[in-house]
Amino acid sequence: MTNVIDLVTCLYGRQLMSVVIVWGQSRFREMMCSFSKFFLIGLLADIALSPTGKAAQAFDANQSLRFFNKQEVRMTAISTANSSTEQLLTAETVAKIDAYLDAYAQTGKFSGSVTITQGQIGGMTRSYDLANREHQVANTGTTKFRIGSVTKQFTAVAILQLQEKGLLDVQAPVSTYLPDYPNGDLITVHHLLTHTAGIPEYLDPEVFPDLAEWMRLSSSLDQLVDRFKDLPLEFEPGEKFKYSNSGYVLLTQIIETVAEQPYAEYLQANVFDPLGMKNTGYEVPQTVISNLAQGYLFIGKETYLQASPFDMSIPQGAGGLYSTVEELANWNRFLHEDEYPAVLRKTAKAMMMTPIVQMEPEESPDTFYGYGLVIDNHLGRQRVHHNGGISGFASSLARYPDEALTIVVLSNFETALPSRIMKDLAAIAFGEPYEIPTQPEAITLDPAIYEKYAGTYQLLPAMQITIRVEDGELTAQATGQNSFVLYPTSETDFFAEVADITVTFSLSKAGTIEGLTLRQMGQELFAPKIEE
Repeated sequence: MTNVIDLVTCLYGRQLMSVVIVWGQSRFREMMCSFSKFFLIGLLADIALSPTGKAAQAFDANQSLRFFNKQEVRMTAISTANSSTEQLLTAETVAKIDAYLDAYAQTGKFSGSVTITQGQIGGMTRSYDLANREHQVANTGTTKFRIGSVTKQFTAVAILQLQEKGLLDVQAPVSTYLPDYPNGDLITVHHLLTHTAGIPEYLDPEVFPDLAEWMRLSSSLDQLVDRFKDLPLEFEPGEKFKYSNSGYVLLTQIIETVAEQPYAEYLQANVFDPLGMKNTGYEVPQTVISNLAQGYLFIGKETYLQASPFDMSIPQGAGGLYSTVEELANWNRFLHEDEYPAVLRKTAKAMMMTPIVQMEPEESPDTFYGYGLVIDNHLGRQRVHHNGGISGFASSLARYPDEALTIVVLSNFETALPSRIMKDLAAIAFGEPYEIPTQPEAITLDPAIYEKYAGTYQLLPAMQITIRVEDGELTAQATGQNSFVLYPTSETDFFAEVADITVTFSLSKAGTIEGLTLRQMGQELFAPKIEE
C-alpha cells in the first residue's frame, strides 16, 4: 500500500467543502494541476483553425441512454506530422472508444465532451449528457466549459509572446516589472512559470480562514495579489517545486503591467483572434456567455446539485478561461506543430515543453513541469498534458507528441475523472490494456447489519470518516465534506455511486470492526476505527 504523501487543497469556494486525499506522489501529480477543490474523499486522479462536422445525432429528452451526440471531425490539415505516422483511430479503435465512453456515461459519473485527434489524419468528437439540466440542453462539441488550470498554458504563451516582442525576459526578477513586490528581487518570471517561487498559496484555507466566504466576492487583480504578497516565502526561489496558483496570478499582473492592457483583452487580441478561437475566452464576471455549460455536483441516485457560487474574478491567469473540446484540440496541435509562428515561434513552444523541474524527484523522477505544462511518460510514450478543475467543472488536455495524438476531456461534473478517461482512451488508441467502466450491482442487506459499522475512522491525521446509519442506508462523511451513501456488494464490501470508490470493513477474530479500507483507481488507504 502506498504511503500517504500529502493533502492537496485547491479551491474552497463552495458550501460543500471537500478534500482530495492523495496516496503517493504519482497520484499527487494527477490532481495537483487543477484549480479546484473536489467533493469526494480519495479523488485521485488536471482553436477554431478549421471547420468541424455537424452533430449526427440530435438530443432526444426521452432517451434513457446518456449518449447524445456523435461527431466525426475531419480537420483541415494543419499538422506537419510525418504522413507515415501509424493511423491509430481506425474503425475498430473508434468502436472501442465508443463502447468505453458509452459505458462510462451509463454509470452517471460523466457529463461533457471528448475530442480525439491524430495529426492530419482526422479525429472524433463525442458528447454526453446535459450542459444544462434545468433546460435540458445537451452537451455538444461546441459547448463551452470552464477549463480551470488548463488556463496556465495560455498564460505561459502570453509571457513568451512578450519575451519575443522584447518586452520581457523570463530570467529577469519580478521586481523588473513589479518594483514594489516584496521579494521581487529574489523571484524570477521563470520561477513563477515553473512553480518554484515559494510563494504561499492564496487558496489555502489554513492560511486564509475566510477563504470560503471571500471567494464568493468580486476581487480586483491587485486585491488578489495583496492577499499573499506580504507573506514570507515558503522556501528559497528555485529550491524545489510546489504547485502554486498564486504564481500564475502574479504572472497575470506582470502581463497586464508589461502589455498595458487587461489579461483578457491581451489574450483575445494576441492569441484567440489570430488563431480563430471564437469559442474560447476569459470569463469576465457578471457577463453572459452563450453556450456555456452549467457546472454540477453529482451526489448519487441520479441527483445533482448546481455548483456553489464562485466569483470568476478569483482565478485570473491561474484558471479563468473557458473553451470547447474542439478548439482545445486545435490549440494543442498549434502548440506542437510549427504553425502560426506569428503567434508563437517554434523555439518558444519548445521551451514550454522542456522538462525543467522535477515534480516528484523521489517517486517519479521522469515527471517534470515546463512552462504551464506537465511532461512525463505514459504507456511507455512521452506525454505533454495538464489537468484542470474549477467549481462544477473538470478537464484534461494531453498530447502524445511522437504519435501526434491529442485527447481532450471536458466535463461539467466537478466529481468527474477526466484524467482517468484520458489515460484509458490513450490505452485504447495504443492497443494497451484497459477496463470498461462498470457500476457494481448493489445487494439488499438487513439494515441492522450496518449498525456495527457506525463510528469514526481515522483516515489521515487531519481527517476522519464518520460512518452512520441514516434512513436504512449506510453513509460516509469525511471531515468538512458532504455525506454520501455506501451501497453493499457483500456484508463487508461497499461502493459509492458518486465516484469510483469502494470500502471494505475489516473484522477481528472476535467479530469487532477494526477499520475500513478505502480504494480508488488502484490505490488504497486503511482507516482504523477510533470511536463507536
